[in-house]
Amino acid sequence: MKTFFDEDGNLDIDELIIEQPSFLKMIEDGVVTEDELQVQSRRVIACLKVFEATATEEQIDCVRELLAEISVLIAARNLYEKQK
Repeated sequence: MKTFFDEDGNLDIDELIIEQPSFLKMIEDGVVTEDELQVQSRRVIACLKVFEATATEEQIDCVRELLAEISVLIAARNLYEKQK
């Protein structure tokens, strides 16, 4: 079974990222462009629309909370890194 966590129980988001063909294609040349960001944004929106159309209200609430908390983590990590 695939899991979100490494063997120590930590969130293994890096592994999830490097498994994504979209990420590998984006970093292929070592430069992320605005066009690539727009394509990725559209990909995320399309995935969310498919999910929203097929999920229960409870599942949608759970994913909304997950997305919000991941976004808070990313924002907080960015602020933390700028403080160094």
